[in-house]
Amino acid sequence: MKTFKLIAHQKHFSEEEIILSSKDFPHVKVRDVVEIYHPDVIGSRILLQVHSLKDDIQTKDTISIEQSIVSLFQLQIFFGVHVTVVDPTSAALDSVELTFKDQYLGRSDMWRLKNCLIGTCLYIGKKLEFCSKSVRCQVHEMWGQGERVACGVITEDTKIVFRSSTSQVYLFLQMSSEMWDFDIYGDLYFEKAVNGFLSELFAKWKRHGSNHEVTIVLFSRIFYEAESLEYFPEAVRACLQQDYRGKFYEDFYRVAVQSERMDDWACILPQLKLLFHGWQNSVLGYHQQNHPGVNIPKVLSEKYYGVNSCAAQGNFLEVLNMSLNVFEKHYLDRSFDRTGQLSVVITPGVGVFEVDRELTNITKQRIIDNGVGSDLVCVGEQPLHAVPLLQFHNKRHCAASNDFSMPHWINLSFYSSSKRIGYSTFLPRIKMAPILNKETAQHKNKTAGLLSSKASSAIKVETSMPNSVFDYDAYDAKVFALPVSRTSKVQTLMRESRHRKTTTISSETNRFDRGRGNVRKSRVQDADVSFTSGHPGDGLSSSLISAPTMLSCSLTKTPSVTIPKRSAADDSFIVTCGAAAPHARVRRPSGGEERLEDRRFSTLRVVVGSAGSPCALGGNTVTTGANPSTLNFNPSTRQIKTGRALINPFDPSRVTIKLTSNRRRWTHIFPKGPTGVLIQQHHYQAVPASEEKLTSSSFGVNLSSANLDSSSVGGNSNTKGRQRPMNRSLTLLWGATGEQEWTPALTTGVDWKSLTIPACLPITTDYFPDQRSLQNDFLVSEYSIIPDDVNSISVNDCGQQQKLSFRRPLETKEVFLELISQRLSQGFQLIVLPHTYSTHSQEYLLSIGRIFHKIVLKGSTITVTGYRPRHPYPTCNIHYRYRLQTPDHLTYEISWVDFNAEKLENYNWNHLDHYICTRGDRDFALTESLKYWRLRLCVLPTYDCPFTEKILRFLDTCVNRVKHHNPTKKPRPLAPTMFRDRGGSNRIPDRPRPRASLVETKSLHQSSGDHGLSMADNQFSTDECIYSVTRTRVASGSAAIVEAMKSSIGGMTFLEGKINDLPPYTFISYEAVAWLLDQVEGITTERDAIELMQKMIDERHVCHSSGNDKIKFCCGFYLFSLVSDAFSPGCVSENFDCEWAEVEFENSFPPPCASSVLTNPEPVKYQFLIADPKEFRSVASLYENRYDQMLRYKSCNLDMDISGKSERIEWGHLRYQSVFYPDASLEFIFQWVVCTGPLVAELLQNWLRKAQNCGVNLVPIPCDPFALPMSHKADPLRAPVFVPLNISALNWEGRTFFEEYPQDSWPQRLLLFQESIARHFGFLPCSPDPASPTASSRANVRPPLPPLQFIHTSGTAFVLILSSTSNDKNVVHPSPQRPQRTNSNWLPNSAVHSPTDPSLTLSYITRHVVGRQKWQQNQEVRVGFLWAWNSMLSKRWRNPSGPVCDENTGSKLLSDFRKFCANDEDRLKNYWIQALDRMSSVSS
Repeated sequence: MKTFKLIAHQKHFSEEEIILSSKDFPHVKVRDVVEIYHPDVIGSRILLQVHSLKDDIQTKDTISIEQSIVSLFQLQIFFGVHVTVVDPTSAALDSVELTFKDQYLGRSDMWRLKNCLIGTCLYIGKKLEFCSKSVRCQVHEMWGQGERVACGVITEDTKIVFRSSTSQVYLFLQMSSEMWDFDIYGDLYFEKAVNGFLSELFAKWKRHGSNHEVTIVLFSRIFYEAESLEYFPEAVRACLQQDYRGKFYEDFYRVAVQSERMDDWACILPQLKLLFHGWQNSVLGYHQQNHPGVNIPKVLSEKYYGVNSCAAQGNFLEVLNMSLNVFEKHYLDRSFDRTGQLSVVITPGVGVFEVDRELTNITKQRIIDNGVGSDLVCVGEQPLHAVPLLQFHNKRHCAASNDFSMPHWINLSFYSSSKRIGYSTFLPRIKMAPILNKETAQHKNKTAGLLSSKASSAIKVETSMPNSVFDYDAYDAKVFALPVSRTSKVQTLMRESRHRKTTTISSETNRFDRGRGNVRKSRVQDADVSFTSGHPGDGLSSSLISAPTMLSCSLTKTPSVTIPKRSAADDSFIVTCGAAAPHARVRRPSGGEERLEDRRFSTLRVVVGSAGSPCALGGNTVTTGANPSTLNFNPSTRQIKTGRALINPFDPSRVTIKLTSNRRRWTHIFPKGPTGVLIQQHHYQAVPASEEKLTSSSFGVNLSSANLDSSSVGGNSNTKGRQRPMNRSLTLLWGATGEQEWTPALTTGVDWKSLTIPACLPITTDYFPDQRSLQNDFLVSEYSIIPDDVNSISVNDCGQQQKLSFRRPLETKEVFLELISQRLSQGFQLIVLPHTYSTHSQEYLLSIGRIFHKIVLKGSTITVTGYRPRHPYPTCNIHYRYRLQTPDHLTYEISWVDFNAEKLENYNWNHLDHYICTRGDRDFALTESLKYWRLRLCVLPTYDCPFTEKILRFLDTCVNRVKHHNPTKKPRPLAPTMFRDRGGSNRIPDRPRPRASLVETKSLHQSSGDHGLSMADNQFSTDECIYSVTRTRVASGSAAIVEAMKSSIGGMTFLEGKINDLPPYTFISYEAVAWLLDQVEGITTERDAIELMQKMIDERHVCHSSGNDKIKFCCGFYLFSLVSDAFSPGCVSENFDCEWAEVEFENSFPPPCASSVLTNPEPVKYQFLIADPKEFRSVASLYENRYDQMLRYKSCNLDMDISGKSERIEWGHLRYQSVFYPDASLEFIFQWVVCTGPLVAELLQNWLRKAQNCGVNLVPIPCDPFALPMSHKADPLRAPVFVPLNISALNWEGRTFFEEYPQDSWPQRLLLFQESIARHFGFLPCSPDPASPTASSRANVRPPLPPLQFIHTSGTAFVLILSSTSNDKNVVHPSPQRPQRTNSNWLPNSAVHSPTDPSLTLSYITRHVVGRQKWQQNQEVRVGFLWAWNSMLSKRWRNPSGPVCDENTGSKLLSDFRKFCANDEDRLKNYWIQALDRMSSVSS
């Protein structure tokens, strides 16, 4: 073979990875894959793809490879290499892992990227770019033919796994009683968790460059000894809950770190240790500290009232649901510098938990549907049985049942300390129980309460095993016996039982099944992971399997293993074990495969997990054939109770279950091992050192250990021994893959890869139900879309004024691909079936949970077929109460949340598909139920003002992107003016325009009847000298004013006529008002200018640019045009408001400051001290109208891809406030469903840059900044900080607060007083989210004044002031006769109150001070503020020219605000005295 000389080139020389000469390689074509290697060196092979061939290479027999590739694969420059063309199929990759950082990639973006990579050659470390370099990622790991490889070719069958280095991570640290125990090396389990696991995790984050957004929460469950609720005082009952055993408990959550990003997390470890040292005193002694006079029953030997639970009894599922409440709202408050969601629970236990069945099913469904990664890290010793293991309890009974589940939706890890004992290498797999004295043992049994009296008697029998005459080993072997193949005798018997309905047993069973048909839907249980071994006391008597005993021994006295009855919940699911079907369906061979027959045809079933469960002693037992199951027949009720055998957790690999879409949802992130089964790399068993070496690629490249974690290569990830063949319709019970067998020798390490770079939900899966299952178990819906017909109607209706480049209709193929992209974005997965899937196919199958879609493109018609379950999961809502302490809270406070699973089958896909087809037409607008992506933005002033002028420039240059006409004859003014520069430039002036400042200064000091912009005639003398033109008079008439507007000298500035097909002589209304005030005599106020322009509209000299002459003139960013031959009123453009964002500037209400909203040192105008009742009511009315106006929004289209980088058409919508007040913020909301994440990020960066140039501060804000628990969007682990206002300090000189004013005005005056304090600290009014409780409360109960929400000018914090109802006069002066509030009043019950009830929000403030003695005596504590941080404000949003908003400044601001409200150093009192002096001076 010919040898070529190898040289290297830099990237600045050529972007090509390999440069070949077409003369040296005449047989090589573009896109061929070539293999390069040194003939005499082993392990230096590399695959590269040829993208071009050069003809001008001077050196003969030479190839050039990029320098970084040469270094990575250790190639030797100037040495000879062989170059051969490789068949891409021989180098095909099974799976590829791509990592990315500081980006938001949607699932549709991942699919588009994957399609672009098909046919390309990759190597380890290669950097990939997509969408004009907007999307960037890197190759992290590749697998081919069961081994890790260093290079290969991506085919249509290659699975692409995306892993994010910047995810949203929740770390939950379970502070159970085991945290204070010692491990085998003498360390506390807390030390093992923090100094060991967390320390290593943070080190790996730093080494890999991960920059996750992390929240760290410590949680505990505290049990109390009291047997009845009456033992607890009223003040303590707020968060008490009762478990299935009747034990009372409370759950505590301590947020240590909230949504933080750090380069080095090692500084957090000392903080966690401090919390650990004070944990028992703060949690167990919570009531003793906060309720010193309360007496709660406790154990005499215990110091505290409560007892910390063990890990198994902890609130494990509750913490997962708390994170899910945040993760499922990922489309809200979208961040563009992170992707991925991960919940990690760190427990000192061993992976066994006692859980509620309904909460388990809700948790499982939410985790699977939302595609959230859930990791469980155990620092305890790994047990000898399979884990994780969930033990169900039934709330209706006093004892826990032996009903287990092995959740496949939890990724389990066991952390082992790196310490080693010098004299031994033995590693124990169990934790020895401590030796307890008699008194302590009795107390432990009472506290745990795990066993009932029956279970205790069963234990007594087992403890006598050495002296027993019964062979328990034989009994266990019989219970856990492997199912044998079904014989023809059993199948014949089953067929007979299906057709013979005359027998007593069969008829009674059928009658029983028919009679409880409605009961089957009452509870959710996924039986493919749930197995019952004991369920006493349910509605049906259970079948029991007892140990061998004397004939005189009764079955019901000492059952050692309980086989439950066939519950109603079990009937809705199918579980198969080997060839056995446990439910009333029978698997029968058909065409070489087993199929499920209908439930109504079968009455007998085979037991799960047992070939032939031993028959219970006594009569009424029926055994069928060679594969018997236990059937108990009750002669009194004439019913059959069919039992199920135990699942052996010590050998779960002997059990197989029916394959479902849920089991296959995450399997495509796992690579295939050498045996062809999917493996998890952190499950391994120790092997000799010679077998630990990692196999290299088929091209002889040794992979560097830098890319691999120690836990992944510490042992062979594939268990030795015979690999059991798998049926396509079956999967193993244990494990996330369902294909990797569990053995006792299998050791579970830590999945560091999942914890360091979490994987996103894969975009493909491989499960689709068979035809019979689709017909029997699913409801089918179908509709068709013909985009050509829909778009032809839209184009005919849109008219000529529509922006063609933005509104080009989608072609049929584009609509077809976009329908698939939208389903992927909402969590669907593409179903890849063997030898049927192709990216060029016209048919796609998708699934999410039990919902399947089939999308077919045939000709110009798109057909969408939906399959939804015939029997969907029932709706279940769990109300949960807990005590929460966030970083800025002083103690634990009461909160609550609801857990429920979303009904995915109710999603209106028909509406969204037509929205895509019509590109967001008004007939198919975005609705809340469509879960579209959104981001709220708030525009705030910087230090320099006027704010109105800067907002106008921001709307002009950034939002609407207009251009201005530049007349050549117009002289440049010598001094800045209040209206736009006549040179037509959009540049920012060097200094503020004095006239605009004068305008706003005048408007601030006018009465409520004046509208501002009033100036004296001598104020225009300067401009008159500059322009030397004669000012037009009002009496000259409208025609003369129009001609003056058109004049090239002293005329108005008009917009370019060809922008979005705007009419000629188009102008902005705010500039027209400014021009009239400057150039027309007789116009002295803004109201005069508006009335004149409205007169010109009535005379048909001016019209709105849309052609609609019904639109009234208003001052602001509104587009109006002069009527001319080219434009006349009446030709209305219906889509005009969809293309332009028009905002009205409202100056009717006097702002409380002078020339600057921020920097004016003079006192504000104190409306709360107005003495005249009539004038005060007028002020209150203006305030109410003001905040009603702030809740008005409009929408327009938004071009999301302004640079044209995407290969598809992308669009979005902009929702904005339609009315702007100069002393308030202005809000914009981005809304989109068809857009690439990085492109939206680029648009936002463009807005941010232009906002800084315009002199305003643009910050993102959350939809629910205060996280009130009555909001469905609230984060359960966030809570606002209550800052009480010390009103009692304002009582001085014998007068009480507001004593001299009418009593019915006290609530309004108090509200205005609090607003003046908020403005004093630099807060501006902002509009609440329309769906929030504070905004929606106005729709139900209209208080005299609405709830006020404020944002700081730096954007770092929010303040909420709640208005009181007119009947709440005692807020200021509480009456002693007023009855005390009970817990039922101040602790809302979601089942009774509406979430939008304003009383809930008010009571939420008061609940912050519950438990203090002052609460029961004085209602003044209700007066105060809710303070919340802006959780979305990251470093990239901070304006260097605006107010400083770092963390230290924010903490100082909160501290100063608290001191002021607490009247520290009489600051609040002095503020009140200053207000009184100001009003007295004004009145005099």
